[in-house]
Amino acid sequence: MKKFVTVLAFLFAACSAFAQRIISPVPGTWANKQCLVLNTTDGSECFYSYSGTDPLTSGFAYDGPVLIDETGDVTVRVVSVKGDQKEELSVTYTVKEVENPYPAETVENAFVSKMCENPLLVYSFGTAIQIPEKMLYALGDGAKPFMSGRVLSLSSANRLSRYLPCTVTNGNSRWRFVIFVSGGEAGVLAKKDVPFEINGWNEFIWKGEKLIYCIDNGMWSADTNPAYLDRSVPHVVRWQNVAYEKGNPVQSFLLPAMPVIETRAVKKGKGPVTFSIRGDSRYRMELISSGVSGELPGNVGLFSQAVFDTFDGDAIGGKALFACYCDGVYQGTLGADYSIDNQPPLMPEFVSSTHTYYARSSVDLRIYSEPGSEVFYALSNPIEVDETNMDDHDALDAIDTGNFHVYGGIPIRLKSGSDKAQFYKVRAYAADSTGNVSATSEYRVVIDEYNYYLDSSAGGLGADGSKNHPFNSFAKALEVINKGRFSRFYVSGTIDLPLSETVISSNCEFISVKDARFVIPPTASLTLQTASLSAKNCVFEKEAGDESIPSNGMFFKLENAAVSFTGCEIVGVFGQNGTAFNASSSVLDFISTGITVQSDSYACGVSSSDSKVTGRDSHFTAIAQTAVNFSVQGGLFELRSSDCKVVSHLGRIAELTRTNARITGTSYTGEFDNKVSAILPIWQDEKTLMLENSGNTTAGFN
Repeated sequence: MKKFVTVLAFLFAACSAFAQRIISPVPGTWANKQCLVLNTTDGSECFYSYSGTDPLTSGFAYDGPVLIDETGDVTVRVVSVKGDQKEELSVTYTVKEVENPYPAETVENAFVSKMCENPLLVYSFGTAIQIPEKMLYALGDGAKPFMSGRVLSLSSANRLSRYLPCTVTNGNSRWRFVIFVSGGEAGVLAKKDVPFEINGWNEFIWKGEKLIYCIDNGMWSADTNPAYLDRSVPHVVRWQNVAYEKGNPVQSFLLPAMPVIETRAVKKGKGPVTFSIRGDSRYRMELISSGVSGELPGNVGLFSQAVFDTFDGDAIGGKALFACYCDGVYQGTLGADYSIDNQPPLMPEFVSSTHTYYARSSVDLRIYSEPGSEVFYALSNPIEVDETNMDDHDALDAIDTGNFHVYGGIPIRLKSGSDKAQFYKVRAYAADSTGNVSATSEYRVVIDEYNYYLDSSAGGLGADGSKNHPFNSFAKALEVINKGRFSRFYVSGTIDLPLSETVISSNCEFISVKDARFVIPPTASLTLQTASLSAKNCVFEKEAGDESIPSNGMFFKLENAAVSFTGCEIVGVFGQNGTAFNASSSVLDFISTGITVQSDSYACGVSSSDSKVTGRDSHFTAIAQTAVNFSVQGGLFELRSSDCKVVSHLGRIAELTRTNARITGTSYTGEFDNKVSAILPIWQDEKTLMLENSGNTTAGFN
């Protein structure tokens, strides 16, 4: 029997006490009205009510399955009476009828309509039950696995008559009905009239009046006391009139040796199972009990063999009990154990070292199944995903997991990628010893050590930086940045940095998803130490101070660091003096980016020493009494296809000291409050080497 425990097992535990009496309904919420089906094979008289009244005083006599034409919360009370014994049972369930969810003229629509019209479906030889493939069904009650719809049929020789519940679902609603299985035809029970009885095979009891008998040529007798017979060998019983005279007619009956009941199956553990008598050819048997819940008395009669079968998705077993007759004379009962397992195992269960779809480190995955089944799994190759496709379910559905392999019980390690998010899909099914195969379970995970989400509008509760639970503060993001080797943030909204210096000591990237804007307070700055920062389509803004909170004149500070800005706007508003970038031994790359710096006295866009500074397709503006876009000492300086402007009393585009420089296709614009002579846009000392200087234009400089 299936032992795998699920929540459904607890659902039906409440009705276990009356499961043998009340076959239907059972607790639960159903989309169709239910029928009342009781087990009365013990000869009890049953009475029922569903209005809260006492069934014996204001109820109905049960004489067969009946529709309970009620919706909402329904309580059915049942009282069974047998002799002076009385037992009362009840069951509560809920009916929430729903509109047929399937289009008209479809097989699904017709099937649902049929269940709703009559929740008792009769199955007999020559018919079949067609459950639509798009629906799922489970037979019986309790922890039963759901299977895809199919045609249900039984062996034409099936003798097992029973009521079998079936639940069907479309994933949202659940319909429940009961299948009545007819036991088929049986031979006529013709009992021969003999003047004795056999009780339990071995006990011989003489019943003949005015008759005498002898067994196996023994002494003639009329003794009515029970005699013991060894039924391992045959015996002959003879009898005649008590007035013994020579020539009296003598009648006889051969009692053959006791037979045995043999069972055989088409496949071990699978149905159908055939029961047959191995012994004298005159033996016939009659089914007394199948040992199956919901069984019904079959057609009374004798047969030389019986076949038990059940539908795909069901498992039955127990001890079948047969009454045995020889030429219509009852001999005793014989039983035979059997098992028919047409029920697949429950789907395997994945247990992961992470509880979310987005994991932040490598994942260890275990697979569990019910006892006695073997698990097979298939694992996809790791697929690199990013913001654009990690939630593309159609594309992820199409990923092939490849061939299945036996799962050996060792955790499956799903590793993270180098700097990209990795998607894994794992599928698994279970197979039992009789060859039943479960439906396939699937596990999906994105292992992403590097990609995080930062959204100023997000709530802070449960924030882990994932797409569904993003961080809402830079402080949380900074913890992640400085803890790992690399981290990438998808940013939405306005993000305020702390009031003091923020130090980044590990590599990070910021990508704007929706209006990403970083605001640095007047007293704050952003320092990179032996780290890299990349930003795309973001705004970085340094707020202006006032008399109460003066600006510290610092924006970005780079120490052995690297920054790359693409499609960004960097705006620094300072008090007396201000520099957007102070860099030493670093790399600065600006692509399609704007830098604007404004202060009262001195303003500089980039001040670097022994660094590499590159600008492409960008614009640079400095506004102050004394303004300069670039102050470069040592290293490399490259400016291409860009616009540079100073608005000042005194100003230059660039001041180059001991620098190798390349400037092409760039415009220089100077706006001065007084016309000043002999100011060049580019100043360079004698140790500066201008490697390229072409296609540049100048306006406002003399």
